[in-house]
Amino acid sequence: MHADSLQLPTDLLSELRDVYRAVYLRRHGPDLQLRGSICPGFIPESPRWLISQGRIKEAEVIIRKAAKTNGIVAPSIIFDPNELQDLNSKKHQSHSIQDLILTSNIRAVTIISIILWLTIAVGYFGLSLDTPNLNGDIYLNCFLSAAVEVPAYVLAWLLLRCLPRRHSMSASLFLGGVVLLFVKLVPSELAYVATTLVMIGKFGVTAAFAMVYVYTAELYPTVVRNMGVGVSSTASRLGSILSPYFIYLGSYDRFLPYILMGGLTVLTAVLTLFFPESFGVPLPDTIDQMLKVKGIKHRETQNHTRMVKADEASPTVLKSTPL
Repeated sequence: MHADSLQLPTDLLSELRDVYRAVYLRRHGPDLQLRGSICPGFIPESPRWLISQGRIKEAEVIIRKAAKTNGIVAPSIIFDPNELQDLNSKKHQSHSIQDLILTSNIRAVTIISIILWLTIAVGYFGLSLDTPNLNGDIYLNCFLSAAVEVPAYVLAWLLLRCLPRRHSMSASLFLGGVVLLFVKLVPSELAYVATTLVMIGKFGVTAAFAMVYVYTAELYPTVVRNMGVGVSSTASRLGSILSPYFIYLGSYDRFLPYILMGGLTVLTAVLTLFFPESFGVPLPDTIDQMLKVKGIKHRETQNHTRMVKADEASPTVLKSTPL
């Protein structure tokens, strides 16, 4: 697996960022994720990616269309021909999945991301599969288990817009994990309290699941972002496979699944605090521009050092897109 990337000249990338934000993100930025989940056709291809592939005319068409939609007059010349000529003269750099462990910093991000996604998937699918085993009406419990996700997604959206990613993720996971640990302490005659705690746990894990996509994408640089999110998502599929076995442990002890899922979720909440904060921080374009994981001694590999020295220009970075 590999992805080809091209370092854009500083002036061109800065100009593209300003124009694109002015004509498109100013109006559509807050609801890009919602529209994309309903109908992918609402989301145009990335002009920056099109330029990196040499498809300049397509990028210009997208920007002019966005300007027309928003009632903004686009400049007559969006891309300087001289800058485009310099861009075409640059060589593509090939990146593979091995770049996810190239330096100590990105290696730490990858390992923590895998653990984070796996744990969230175990908690989310485990609590969903365990819903029929709760006390009370099975249909009502299933309805509540699904309904609790609605406010969780709304909360996740608000947290992503207003608060730091790291603390939001950690708080959601901590909430979901702690309440699951308290389930064992509820007396058997107060079954409805145990059900309420499980629903609160599902609420916290669901909110974290909604935020982890955005947070992970912001941590990885552009050159390996798709691979980083892909590997992390693969780990979550492994978590969904393991989740039924957590539920089967309930045949030995009814509260054992909650203890395991709650304990893992709390530990992951603590582990998330080692992530760097990406809220309001420019998105990294290259591996050397990545935010540093806390508590890790960073030493660049020889291959990465040579790659950095080979760069002809230091590209600018794009700011986080609001959701």
